[in-house]
This record gives sequence, C-alpha cells and structure tokens, in this order.
Amino acid sequence: MERFKMVDSNEEINFMYFGPSLPTNQSDESAMEEFCRSSVTTIWHYHGGCTVGKVVDGDFRVMGVNSLRVVDGMLGLRCCRKEREVEAKAE
Repeated sequence: MERFKMVDSNEEINFMYFGPSLPTNQSDESAMEEFCRSSVTTIWHYHGGCTVGKVVDGDFRVMGVNSLRVVDGMLGLRCCRKEREVEAKAE
C-alpha cells in the first residue's frame, strides 16, 4: 500500500487520488460538466427490468423463446438484498 501514498501540501502522508481532478476554474460550466460526466459512478447494483407477463412468464422463461430464462433483479421479492434474491432465483 505504500506505493499508493504521497506527501501532501501539509507534509502529511496520505493516499494518492486516482481520478479526474476538479477543474481549476469551477465557474466554467463546460469544464464542470465534463468533470461530472467523467467521474459519475454508483454504489448500487445495476439491474434490468423484464416485466413478468410481457417479457418473461412466471417461471422467468423468456416469452416466445425456447430454453432461455432471465434472472432479473427487478422481478420479485422486496424483502431482502438483491444479490441474495438473484442467487436464489438462479438456483
């Protein structure tokens, strides 16, 4: 981890930041827009939206396609963590 550390302007040892830097002129809307676009992220899990009855049937079979199922985090339970629900459906 030492290779990711640096001495900052206060002579303190901190971890280096790997990512886009804030624009020097934060009043420049186009520069700020580019910064936002290049640094946007999420901590949430991505999932789709296959509607039961329109895209998949009650057994998660894709309607109109043989031997294909979709295990989609959007479908079903609202009582537990999404990854646990998807794992249970995939079994």
